[in-house]
Amino acid sequence: MKFIGYIPLGYPSISESLKNVDIYVNAGCEAVEISFPLLDPEGESEMIVEFMRKALLKCTEYEKYMEAISYIRNRHPKLEINLLLFSKVINEIGLERIVDFYKKCDIADVICPDINEKLTLKKILASKGIRLVTPFHYDVKEEELKECITSEGFIYMQAFPPKWQKVKMGYEAPDKIIEYLRDNGVKQKIYAGVGIKTLKDVRTIKEAGADGFFVGGALMQFLDEPQMLYEKIKEFIKEGKRK
Repeated sequence: MKFIGYIPLGYPSISESLKNVDIYVNAGCEAVEISFPLLDPEGESEMIVEFMRKALLKCTEYEKYMEAISYIRNRHPKLEINLLLFSKVINEIGLERIVDFYKKCDIADVICPDINEKLTLKKILASKGIRLVTPFHYDVKEEELKECITSEGFIYMQAFPPKWQKVKMGYEAPDKIIEYLRDNGVKQKIYAGVGIKTLKDVRTIKEAGADGFFVGGALMQFLDEPQMLYEKIKEFIKEGKRK
């Protein structure tokens, strides 16, 4: 099962983020999710919000963040890079610039949490060949299922529902969600994220049938401890590959 590591680009600085990418790759990571910072992004954890704020205190020029991604691509040509971009960031950078950047840096998929609130932007990006990720949550909405079936990108499934999340009866566990998606014709890769904190969580997700998993907060707490970060990444990767 594929491990996807999360990198909050710009925290604690862009240069330190580049060093952390090296740590991920050296530990065996083959795919990452890299976020561009946005002030007070909706739906993100307090930790990520704080990291993004601190990143913007040091650098507000998105061109610098794009240069960092270009550097990562050149340094790690085989690394799968997925971007987390909010619509406001996309608009500030500019559509033409984003499309050109996406192609030149060989970006895999784009995670845009608020894209369904910007349907015109969504259609334009899709028409330009940008693979957008489709989310699926524990409230099991038919609208989300339809989006998953036609998605060009992978499916970003909630790994575990937070306490405030509405959960549809009968779909309280990840195996039920994945079974529902597959039974209804979803062929795309299903990657689980949000709430994966332990190796036991990884085993649960793997047994449920996920194709991959994201680890964010459980590793971000070690961004200032390179050796510990390296060791923890290896542990998660090893668990994901365990038969």
